[in-house]
Amino acid sequence: MHTNLRKSRELRMEAFDSLEELKSKNVSRKEIIDEIHAEYGISKGTIYSWYSGSNLPCGRKGEIIYCKELFYVIGALFGDGCIYRWKPTNNYVILVGDLKFTTKYAKMVTKCTGIKTRAYIDRSKNIWFVKSNNYELFSLFKKVKGDLNYLKQLLNQINKSSALFFLEGFFDAEGCVKVITGKERKTPKICLDLTNINFELLEITRSLFMQYLRIEAKYSSQKSHTGKDGYWRQAVFHLRIYKKDFIRRFFENINTTKLKENKIPYLEKWLNNGL
Repeated sequence: MHTNLRKSRELRMEAFDSLEELKSKNVSRKEIIDEIHAEYGISKGTIYSWYSGSNLPCGRKGEIIYCKELFYVIGALFGDGCIYRWKPTNNYVILVGDLKFTTKYAKMVTKCTGIKTRAYIDRSKNIWFVKSNNYELFSLFKKVKGDLNYLKQLLNQINKSSALFFLEGFFDAEGCVKVITGKERKTPKICLDLTNINFELLEITRSLFMQYLRIEAKYSSQKSHTGKDGYWRQAVFHLRIYKKDFIRRFFENINTTKLKENKIPYLEKWLNNGL
């Protein structure tokens, strides 16, 4: 019985995906309903409800709102997110991080899905995570992660507020506020560092900084190598912001969780040094 139910669910999801594909090709509603009915044996009333969006099959439920918070979610997922399909009806989008980051991310997910979302702790690993079972969000992140040209298309269509939310989400996931000290420095210097193995993704980020904030960021890299522990390390790229005026502009526009309380006095002192 369970096997038959599983097959029935899989068939309905396959039929729904075929419907969506036909809609994207601008096939008429009548042709779509007739074709899906003939191929899968699903009632025309059910297919019409799928077409109109009034009903969705299990495993394809979950909608998103294209608001600025969605772009925070996308940016954050590019750093600390993954997708996981468990059984035919569960399409999970998962983000892992510290309490402050995951709590903030959960609020953003709530905004763009309309579903109350919370951060939870995995005590066995002492990590916080957020898990969303949302097919549309699952599909969107799968698509942008697999095709950065599609991500560029999305980012080209948004306004400054949404672009800054993308930068904020990505920096919360992959960024670092570094305090640079040394005997020669009376006042410690601040550097912003974004680290990722995907150079093209960092290049998209660099362009957004320049386009919307007139911030210039510079690259450095670490070559792939075998570590002292014997494990292979991939090449890593760093996108860094050094100039004081650029860093000031960053914090005037972006509220990152990576600015820890113990670093705030260093930042304020360095920004005000000599003024």
